[in-house]
Formats: sequence, structure tokens, C-alpha cells
Amino acid sequence: MKKINHYFGVVLVALLLVLCMGACKKNDYLTDGGLAKAVSPFSTYDYLKNNKYHQFDTLLTLIDFYKLKDDINNAKTFFAPPDMAINALMKTITIKRVVDGATLSSPITTLQQLTDSVSANLFKQYIFNKTITLDGATTTAVSYTNEAGSLAPCAIKKVIGTSSVYLSSSNLTYSYYTLEYVKVNGLIDGSSGPVSGDLVDALLPCQTTGIQTSTGTTLHVLANFAVLKKL
Repeated sequence: MKKINHYFGVVLVALLLVLCMGACKKNDYLTDGGLAKAVSPFSTYDYLKNNKYHQFDTLLTLIDFYKLKDDINNAKTFFAPPDMAINALMKTITIKRVVDGATLSSPITTLQQLTDSVSANLFKQYIFNKTITLDGATTTAVSYTNEAGSLAPCAIKKVIGTSSVYLSSSNLTYSYYTLEYVKVNGLIDGSSGPVSGDLVDALLPCQTTGIQTSTGTTLHVLANFAVLKKL
């Protein structure tokens, strides 16, 4: 009986995977909350504005401040940093102030302090005039030029991951890919002829990929824990 139950479990899981794959049509995408429609009736800006979890309120305030609304709406690709990533960046930027003759340093806490410390390039580095997709990416990092240009060299690649479904005496493993924005430091990691002191590239994974907005943008959302580069 135990052996029969084991085979039944394997068959059941296999059937569920087939059904899930059939449900993932070309106009759908996977996100942390499950399956969602990839084609949005909203512009890029309005899609972010209408996020029901308000994950991009800070981002949009800064987009407005730097007058980048048209830039993200007209972009072919935009890697949107969520508010959690922006808040984490703020904690790494310090300002100095003099109190009773002593110079003190403390992390910035307001958006005005942030805009005093960074430029519009903080977001332009995630805006591209070329369409970048998960299907079109390779496992080798490929260099791209963003709107910040030489100030923020970057590359894009996809990374394979695996997930397992555990049964009583066996497990079923399947593979999937995620998209990564690569902050290039010096030369792309793995390039021939690295220079001395070349820093390791920073990897910013995406938590959601492939949203198609009504203004023609392919929108990707960086992970909440993505480490943003100050510019």
C-alpha cells in the first residue's frame, strides 16, 4: 500500500505541473503573488501608481521630482526599484552636521536629504532604449547602455534556479530562470584580461519580469533587497 501511495503521489504532482504549465500562456507572467496578466492597460507610470500594495510610492515621488515620468513611459525597458530598496539605500548614505562644535554623521532620513545626495542618474541607470526580456537574455552577462551612460556601466543576464517538491520517499525537481541586472565594476566578471583591483560586479535580481505596459515598456521589478548604486 505504501508503494502504491508513493506512485500515486508522483503522478499527482506531475499532473499538477502539466496543468500549471498549460495555464502559463504567453500573455501571463509569474510574480511573488502568483500568476498575473503580463499586458497592462496602464502606462508604465500608472501601472506603478496603481500597485495595490503601494510598493512604489517613494519611487514615483522621486520620478516626479526628477521629471522622469516621460522617460519611464517612453522607455523600451525599465527596471523599477521598489521602495524597500530605496529605503535601504538611504540608510547607507550619511550626512554630516555640527552639534556643539562636534561633527556628527548620521544616515539620511528624508527624501529631501536623498535628493540633495543623489542625481536623476540614480534612476536613469535602470532605463533603457532597447527591449530586454528574460527569454532574450543569456546565462552570460551581456553589456547594455542605459540612460546614465558611462556613469553606470551595466549588463543583463539570466540565472537558473531549481525548486523541489518533496514526497514521502522521493522528490521532484524542476528548473526555472530569473533575470538579473548586473552593476559592472571595471570589467564584466569572467571577461578575459581583468585589471588589477577590479571589484566584483554587483547582482540585482528581479522579483517580477516581463510586464508589458500600454506605452510599450517592458517592465521588470527589482527585488526588495536589491542594493542600489548611488549616483
